[in-house]
Amino acid sequence: MVDTPTVQVLTGLTVPEFEAEMQLMTQALGVSCGSCHARGNFASDANPRKLAARRMLELTTTINRQFFPDYKPVADESRLGRVTCFTCHQGDTRPKTHP
Repeated sequence: MVDTPTVQVLTGLTVPEFEAEMQLMTQALGVSCGSCHARGNFASDANPRKLAARRMLELTTTINRQFFPDYKPVADESRLGRVTCFTCHQGDTRPKTHP
């Protein structure tokens, strides 16, 4: 059985914008696509890291909507908002900043 696409958080983006956001995430975490996606099936939710990433995207979306509603990205910046994966992770799988 093949899973259908499960884009739940990164909606409203064009394909190039979506792909750019995925690249920004891999850079922000210092990982490859296979760190969160099931090999050979990007739509699958089998990898728990994908579900964790989705929760983190929901968190940053909430923060950005509440605190940075007027954010306008410039070239090469995330279209998702001012607070991104890089804000805390800075190239590592574990956040570098602490509350």
